[in-house]
Amino acid sequence: MSLNNHINDYDEFAEKRHYEVINGMKKSLRFVEKPMMISMLPNLEGKRVLMLGCGTAEESEILSKYNPKKIIGIDISPKSIMIAKKSYPNCEFLVGNMLELPFQENEFDFIFSSLAISHVEDKDKVFRELYRVLESEGELLFSVGHPMRFATEKIACNDTYYHVIGFEGGSNGNHVLGNYMSHTKQINCFNDNEVLEEFIAPPSYFFETLLNNHFTVVNFKESRCIDECKEVDEAYYNKFHEIPQFMAFLAKKER
Repeated sequence: MSLNNHINDYDEFAEKRHYEVINGMKKSLRFVEKPMMISMLPNLEGKRVLMLGCGTAEESEILSKYNPKKIIGIDISPKSIMIAKKSYPNCEFLVGNMLELPFQENEFDFIFSSLAISHVEDKDKVFRELYRVLESEGELLFSVGHPMRFATEKIACNDTYYHVIGFEGGSNGNHVLGNYMSHTKQINCFNDNEVLEEFIAPPSYFFETLLNNHFTVVNFKESRCIDECKEVDEAYYNKFHEIPQFMAFLAKKER
């Protein structure tokens, strides 16, 4: 079977991913992405919340602590939604596509999306849909992969390898390493054989795309591994305390 048959097979890895997340086994989420996202949450008291690309919806437990009026999660993976419904019965979950949301205009006050929007190439269409279903001055918080981590070129040297963004030195050098400034497709293969296709872009791309779709950016952060990780995996901490893996945007719908 070709690699293409396994790309973005969210159903196949849903149970494993859910188990690893709830048990704190995914260091990139536990020590990097989740702390960043929690630090950027606005006031959710009484708000209607949509979890976009919710997967198995572990974040619903976090969001529920902030007393929203309701939480609805949507994801393209039926297996993930099945797990979410069983695990978090106080929330509502639907199978659906973020490019064609099954909701009315102005139905939500807040949209939360963790590492999902980067799987879609047409970001303009995503943000148009989110603008449509958000209430006036509603807010959107989303995270995506950072090009400093996911748009690098792998270089072998002295029996190890490096993830590099840069360029060849010298007046005649023309070899560019990595794709920092481009909106490019990246295929990422993980240790458990999961293969994900993502479309990685620089921060400026998202600022411009949000602005073009009538959003104002309220906050922006690049991830930094928290100190707690140092006791668990110091090598991981040393890398991702200095190099961002992810970035997050808090944006508000313009009137």
